[in-house]
Amino acid sequence: GHPLRATLTAKPVGLAAGYLGRYQIFGTIALAQATLVGLGDLYFLKVQHAHPLQFMATLWLTAVVFSLLMYTFIATFGNAGKALGVLLLVLQISGAGGAFPLAILPSFFSVSPFLPATHAITALRASIAGYAGHEYADAMWFLASFILFAAFLGLALRPLLVRKNRRMVEKLESTKLL
Repeated sequence: GHPLRATLTAKPVGLAAGYLGRYQIFGTIALAQATLVGLGDLYFLKVQHAHPLQFMATLWLTAVVFSLLMYTFIATFGNAGKALGVLLLVLQISGAGGAFPLAILPSFFSVSPFLPATHAITALRASIAGYAGHEYADAMWFLASFILFAAFLGLALRPLLVRKNRRMVEKLESTKLL
């Protein structure tokens, strides 16, 4: 056989190493997209920013947080993780303060502090318009805290669910419905 194949298949990869290794692909793509969008804002659209480096840093952190959350939901919960990701997207579009000010939203949207987009939007606004105090740093710390949440799901909870998820997928495939 091919020597590279022999090297890559010599040892089984652990769950944590596989989870983190596969994420590197998606994380790299997300960072590249964020860089392209940010540089396009700065140099093509010529959007004025009070702090262009903080603007880029916010985009990069946001890219890592969202890609890691989505990857973790799907890796941990399978098809249910995809549905969870869509639900998170819908909640964030309406409840993170990007489309409407949080003060005018119904009380149902009081979940906004628990949505990463809320903190990403706050940090982006601060980097574009400027800020006084700790507004930017606080938003970035809150945003980064979602990495810990995703890491817990992916590294601690996922190993407990892997066998159950595989059995459920096998049963679903045996029905030939999907």
